[in-house]
Amino acid sequence: MERKTADFFDWDKVNMSKVMQQFSQHPDKMDQIMEYVIGKVEHFTEFRTKKEHLKEKYDHKLKDLYAEYMEE
Repeated sequence: MERKTADFFDWDKVNMSKVMQQFSQHPDKMDQIMEYVIGKVEHFTEFRTKKEHLKEKYDHKLKDLYAEYMEE
């Protein structure tokens, strides 16, 4: 069974209806489905954390740039 993110998620949010549908279609693969979904949740959480860190870093550098160039 080839898994795709779209089979379980709406963008980066778990869609429980899709997960339950996969469970009902593949009851023998419930463990594998759960491992896949949990792995993807961890992946998306790491992405959001890194994205937020980059945003904070960018905002700080932008503020410094304004301070340097927009002084009177």
